[in-house]
Amino acid sequence: MTKSMIAVAAMALLGSGAAMAASGGSSNAANVAVGNSNHALFGGGNAGLKFENSLLGFIDIAKGPVNGSNTAIASKGQGAIMTGADAGAPVSMDIAQVWNASATQGTSKFMVNSVRQVNTFFLAPQFGGLVIGQVADAAGKPLAVGSGVYFGEWAPRAAGTPPANSTNLNMASSSRTVWYAGDNPTTAMPTLVGATYNVIGIQGVGTAADNLPTAPKLYGGTLTANYVPGGGAGNTLTGSIANGTNTLTFMGTTIGSNGKFSNATGIEGQFYNNASALAGIYKGGTAASSIAFGGSRSN
Repeated sequence: MTKSMIAVAAMALLGSGAAMAASGGSSNAANVAVGNSNHALFGGGNAGLKFENSLLGFIDIAKGPVNGSNTAIASKGQGAIMTGADAGAPVSMDIAQVWNASATQGTSKFMVNSVRQVNTFFLAPQFGGLVIGQVADAAGKPLAVGSGVYFGEWAPRAAGTPPANSTNLNMASSSRTVWYAGDNPTTAMPTLVGATYNVIGIQGVGTAADNLPTAPKLYGGTLTANYVPGGGAGNTLTGSIANGTNTLTFMGTTIGSNGKFSNATGIEGQFYNNASALAGIYKGGTAASSIAFGGSRSN
């Protein structure tokens, strides 16, 4: 298929109807926007991301970078170069270097995919680094498409030609952006009494020797949700997550009837899958201090 044919197909498919009502947010919507995936090559109507207001639309998180990364790693190992074919595109061009890792917090399981762009393919989203955390099931497999819950960080492409092999995802960039998304947001909160959630957080993967894509240094902790319809200020999400000496506290976080939660210090997020999972972000005072987090109910 020629570039012109692909481009025509891309423009024809943009704006097609989405099957799911994806919901989420980011610390900078001009860098990373969340919506229903509609990209011609990486679409599907599920939770998607759009980078730097790309005219090509939203890439499907699960069917694009996650599937492509895992396919490349399964056949070529950690640090493999993902091609367009790995991601389901009709091209064999090298696109990104990829890694994955698993994580456990309490009884909850997670997967983390890290992607570093190595080539500029005109139909692929342009970025320097993308880290995707995913809430997993009890067996450690990501939740099925249609109920996926994702959270992570993005950084723009650095100047110059990227090296062929590196764990630098450019997350030290002042434009680093944290985000969260999910396929099945909870829009009518159920009653919760002492509901606990095992949660992990992502911050600066690839920026330190002890925070590499194959073994990211994650925040971890337990949050407790209480929600009663009409409960007002008593509907709260409390607790904290920590990473070494760094702690993010959720003090003052309130839960709305639409499944969203927030506080005045920069935390925002959403419950998903009838409040069996959650994801969100902390918008720190700087790009480096911002955190993306997600978790699943443990009781």
